Amino acid sequence: MSEAAGETRAAERTRVLLAGVLAAAVAALAASRDWTTTTDTGHAGITATTAQAGTDLASWALPCALAGGAAFLAMLATGNRARRALGVVAALAGLAAALGGALNLDAGPWPIAMGAAALVLAAAGAATTARAGSWPSASDRYEAAPDGNAAIAEDPVSLWNALDSGEDPSSPNITASAQEKGRS
Repeated sequence: MSEAAGETRAAERTRVLLAGVLAAAVAALAASRDWTTTTDTGHAGITATTAQAGTDLASWALPCALAGGAAFLAMLATGNRARRALGVVAALAGLAAALGGALNLDAGPWPIAMGAAALVLAAAGAATTARAGSWPSASDRYEAAPDGNAAIAEDPVSLWNALDSGEDPSSPNITASAQEKGRS
């Protein structure tokens, strides 16, 4: 894989993971807000206002949004196979949260915001499932790129300079005499 293609795939991974985390945060915020308010006046003329939050009207929406966000955060530390599985989890959690918003569209703007954010969460989860196989893994940046068979010089100073520049002085590219000089 060329360096430019690797950077493009890494940028795609970053965009999808960021979109998933942000969508989960917006969906969770919207689910925790008051969706409806009711004002009642009693017999004595006392007025009482009752608010119903999204967690009252669609109790599963907030846990689903949080589960989708947790799946995307876990993707930061996993390999490609686990990312695909977590993408499925995030997509299903997003769809479930979107259902909570869709069932309460008449309750104001917060269910609409939650439904839209949850659909973005589901789309990011689906994109992760489809594309995670081509994304670089988290450890790829620490892998040394092969640079041919260039041997490192045989003096200890060059061995230390090789360490400073990221070369491995125990590599087979170093001759036995250079390794012996490095040990003395």
